[in-house]
Amino acid sequence: MLKQNVVTVKHPLLGEIRLNEKLAKVVELKPFYELRFKSQLGTKVLSKELLNARHTRFMHSVGVMYLTSKLLDVCEKKFKKYFIIPIEDREALELAALGHDIGHTAFSHSLEERGEKTHEERTIEEFEKYAKEINKIFGYDITSKVIDIYKDNANIKKKGSDKEVEKNLDILFIFRSLLIGTIDCDRMEYIMTDRYMTWGEKIDFTDIFSYITIVLLNDNPTVGFERGAISTIENMLLTRFDQYDDIYYDPDATLIEMTLKKYKKEAKWADEYVTSAMEFEMLSEVRTTLLKGEKGSVLYRLAQIILEGKRDNIFFKKFKDDKQYEHFLKRLYSVTDRRDIISVTKKKATIYDPKKNRVYIKDDDGVVKDIKEVSLKITELSINFSYVMVDVDQAYNLRQEEIERIKALFEDNPVEIEKKFVFPDNMKRFGIIKNIRNNILATMTGIESISEWNMVKNEDLYYNPTCEIPSGIQMRHRKTRLSESYYIKIPTDDGTSITKREEYEYKNVGNLEEFLNLATSLFESKNIKIEKKINVEAGVKIETTRVKTLIRLQGSIIEVCCDFSKYKYKGKTDIGNMLECELKEGDDLSLWYLTKHLEKFGFKQTNESKQKRAKKALETQ
Repeated sequence: MLKQNVVTVKHPLLGEIRLNEKLAKVVELKPFYELRFKSQLGTKVLSKELLNARHTRFMHSVGVMYLTSKLLDVCEKKFKKYFIIPIEDREALELAALGHDIGHTAFSHSLEERGEKTHEERTIEEFEKYAKEINKIFGYDITSKVIDIYKDNANIKKKGSDKEVEKNLDILFIFRSLLIGTIDCDRMEYIMTDRYMTWGEKIDFTDIFSYITIVLLNDNPTVGFERGAISTIENMLLTRFDQYDDIYYDPDATLIEMTLKKYKKEAKWADEYVTSAMEFEMLSEVRTTLLKGEKGSVLYRLAQIILEGKRDNIFFKKFKDDKQYEHFLKRLYSVTDRRDIISVTKKKATIYDPKKNRVYIKDDDGVVKDIKEVSLKITELSINFSYVMVDVDQAYNLRQEEIERIKALFEDNPVEIEKKFVFPDNMKRFGIIKNIRNNILATMTGIESISEWNMVKNEDLYYNPTCEIPSGIQMRHRKTRLSESYYIKIPTDDGTSITKREEYEYKNVGNLEEFLNLATSLFESKNIKIEKKINVEAGVKIETTRVKTLIRLQGSIIEVCCDFSKYKYKGKTDIGNMLECELKEGDDLSLWYLTKHLEKFGFKQTNESKQKRAKKALETQ
């Protein structure tokens, strides 16, 4: 007897998978063969963070076929009293699983645009194109059956739980119901394998199939799961949700994706090229741009980002909150009017959506419930991921001052960590800098001066709200010799003795009304309750001469500032001095050591801001 022409595929997670003689012939057909040259995770293979994400759509497809076969075996045993599985249905489902991704283009979702054909539509076209060869391999018209499965699947995905599944109790009914319930072989395989190939973590959700059952809802058969499956289903849904953050929406991969779309547009890739070219062909063209392209051109710069990992002068930020994203864009638009250099994209991740994909659990008492009714972990939580990118190397005639403002905004850490001190009573104003420099700081062990002492002058106008806003929030306008800005400071209390406030600076703001609109946007993004319309009046004006230096202490960088201030309000004036030590980089424990040293010389800590000290001083007059 001749040995069958079988093929064994070594799956990285599922082990050896045998393709029978028919499937072994199918995978040699062009659309199936080309899956070996398409990455499962698209642009993730080019990310600096996901260096192991190298598995192919072929490997994924073989894995889905394997899980489909295992599910068929389970159903054959569990539901044999209800139906039998004809060989044609088994072959059609296995072939549909093996070929479900042949419509994917190179880098697939990364280059897909709205309005173009979906990869599902292209998959059907490929099956129609190769129907004669496939049918010859199987000996009957299997492609029509597979195409019907794909069309039904597309309809189910589009309508979700609103899609009525035919009541014929057969294996196709089981697979349609699983799609509605979001527990299908495709999702299961990519969640497990993507996790393993990127993070090296082995996870297994296949025991979910052993708990599959049929329940009656409104007198209609529906696929559900026994209670024993709850824990594994929870882990699968939560793992998938986490992977959107860790893998699928990885910031660096998203940056590459946005860049590749720009390259596609700049290089004027035709639709025919995008749908037919292999990834190595696209990357070869990008490499040719690096080798022979015009240095300094847009295409050359994009090629550098894609293949050389050049991130110089690229500013990129990821948000998980719509309001914070929208407020950041408003701040960005306030520092540059070059909308052409700003790229944005949005993505969404959902743990569980019963309106789209419902999972039913049959409790021990026979009662059928939605999984969120019996699970302590599954919710309907959704997160919108938003990304903002600015590549200043692609911007022409961008002023250096504008670049610095953009950079400061992207790199801004809004939390201001500092300690404030009142000067000792016996310390006179004149000679104080010399005293602090030579007699106080110089005597501290492990301290190192980074910069010379320098002087700046600020004029701060604080605004008094005439509406209800939470106490402690400061709103001010600052003028210096070279610039002016509006600021908002929001106190944050984490239980430490260190003063921590979120500080937001707004430059290039035309007037007070524009600033108040930005303030409203900020408070909304922080979920701070305010009146719908913020109104303020002019409050204390503080003119400050600030003498400051940077020091390094225990590896941390601290800015030490001596503030000599003059307070003005409604014809009253007074003066006040304060020492501020702000942590610029490093560990806040360094501030604690500095505090202990300063206290030895009579400096007293205070949590009062300059505004509060000014008000107290003026009120006593």
